[in-house]
Amino acid sequence: MNTAPMPDSRGRTLTPFDKALVQTDGRIAPFEASATGDEDATAPSFAPSHSRQRALQEAKAGAQRFQTRNGQASQAGRSPLLTHPIVLRDLAAHADARPSQTQLTRLHRSLTQRDLVILQSLHDYRYLNTLQLQELFFPSLRSCQIRLHQLKTLGLIYVWKVIETPGVRRRHSMSLISARGARVLADWHGDDQRAYVERSHEARDHCWHAVHDLEANQFFVSLVSRSREMRRQGLQIWSGEEQVREERREQARENKQPIPTPDGRGIYRANGGRIFFDLEWDRATESLQRMRQKIASYVAYFKHYRDADRHHVLFVVPHDDREDSLQYETWRGRPNYSLDTCCSFWTTTSDRLRRWGPLGTIWLKCENRAADPPPIGITRVGRRIAFRQLPPMDDTDRSTDDCIGKPSWWVRRPGGGQIA
Repeated sequence: MNTAPMPDSRGRTLTPFDKALVQTDGRIAPFEASATGDEDATAPSFAPSHSRQRALQEAKAGAQRFQTRNGQASQAGRSPLLTHPIVLRDLAAHADARPSQTQLTRLHRSLTQRDLVILQSLHDYRYLNTLQLQELFFPSLRSCQIRLHQLKTLGLIYVWKVIETPGVRRRHSMSLISARGARVLADWHGDDQRAYVERSHEARDHCWHAVHDLEANQFFVSLVSRSREMRRQGLQIWSGEEQVREERREQARENKQPIPTPDGRGIYRANGGRIFFDLEWDRATESLQRMRQKIASYVAYFKHYRDADRHHVLFVVPHDDREDSLQYETWRGRPNYSLDTCCSFWTTTSDRLRRWGPLGTIWLKCENRAADPPPIGITRVGRRIAFRQLPPMDDTDRSTDDCIGKPSWWVRRPGGGQIA
């Protein structure tokens, strides 16, 4: 097989980087994708057709059928929880190579605004699967797959296949930013590349909690997908775990006390108000003692905030028994003095979340100001409210057109979901 460099039309020899740029020359721009999700408008050359040749080997008469499926993940705002996932890591050599200044310039010319915000989102939230990226940026799953493949060819992202056992069931592939993509992103912002590259290496080399991060990120993606068609609702801010930790680290040094670091923080616009919330995604892998420590850190952190009761901490737990225990532990960790302010704690289960979505009537308040502990089985008889009924922090007349997930939102927000 001939492996020599390929000459172009003018007789020049193309390097592998140049060939990647040539392959992505016909990129899918945001305005070229079909708003109805029709793949024919975005990728006509990938239309399926019947093979003209017969298979060389026919299946046996009594052979058992094998099927690779994606479950219920095709429904908007819903992604199945992985039980025994296996991530097939694929580390391309050129994804960790340092691009020259000429290559950086050519890369910036070949990337769209949407591509840069995709890199920013992978930098902020570490891991996003194909379905989540489609919900945030693309009108259809196929157009998302094509563009991610082009970004992977350029070495800007990793796209790792995910399978689930028992058996072999394909799940949506997981994407994360590469060191090359981190350098491109840092050069776009005019920042030092070292911090960006270190975070990309951290996500690549320490992916033991990738499934947890995907599930926590799915909560925010579900908020985006279910509020997309609502005129006066939308997710305004979505801050990742690293961003929240950096913002609260200085206060932890001053007060010399542990700070709560949620799995994500958000500001949701609903009916003229802003709902501030922290998300704690629990897979029942932490002991109740660790949960008590986490609750105590929230109580101490918001003790001197004037409107602490309007900052909501949302716990998502696997089952009702865990929710009952968490309700009791939250009551035990209530403030010592009645004059101390405290944030509001709310709980739900992952089954209710999958069934009704994050905007449904699934949130049960933890009554940590009550004199008596919550009764056993409170999760089955307690009164739940919808997400939009959570007390807002303040009122605002700002339009929701710039919220995450709205049409072409990345054009008006080049800094991504963490910056309004």
